[in-house]
Amino acid sequence: MGKQWVRQQIKKNEIQDAVDRILRWVASNRRTAGIAAAAAAGVILLGGLSIYSYRARQSAAWDQFSLANAYAYQGQTDEALKKVEGLNAQYPSAAATGYALLFAGELLYQKERFPESAKYYKQLLDRGQPQTLLPFALEGLGMAQEAMAQCAEASQTGERFLQTYPDHFLAPQAHASLARCQITMSQAAAAKATLQKMVIQYPETSWASWAQEKLKTLGT
Repeated sequence: MGKQWVRQQIKKNEIQDAVDRILRWVASNRRTAGIAAAAAAGVILLGGLSIYSYRARQSAAWDQFSLANAYAYQGQTDEALKKVEGLNAQYPSAAATGYALLFAGELLYQKERFPESAKYYKQLLDRGQPQTLLPFALEGLGMAQEAMAQCAEASQTGERFLQTYPDHFLAPQAHASLARCQITMSQAAAAKATLQKMVIQYPETSWASWAQEKLKTLGT
């Protein structure tokens, strides 16, 4: 039998053993300490079991995320996405699910499946957790929108990113995407302002050099 089945059986047996211990403890303490005291202690032990169950779910969620990664590595993108969808449905509050949603967005972006990529970025943003991943999801959404020629939406996303995460290391990329979209939408004055900010905020970097070249094409 497979290793995954063995791990599942071990987890099931551990949970069953924990339940059996709780029931035996409550039964014995009812005879020695009274029903009320035993019931209170039983609640405490059941709380401990809930914590154990939570940790087991978290572990199972990471296992599913690992499988999604494995499928993607093998080039089986759709199978990887099925694992992500299953993970999101079965463990919606697990931290691993947030990472899986970002993973799906990045995977699909690299495959140039931009509408699907944007969907996963939005799901992570709507979820709001883990917070450390939200800048990546927001910047990824803006890039996907730009790739789909949705420059109005991409500009709004870029401005939202820069307002929320002005010091994030992805901010230069968000600035660049915003400037490109402003140029595409013939918003020359806004584009110049964005590019000038890049020159000032990221001096002596490739971003500043890129912005200066763009400013030249705009006649500045």
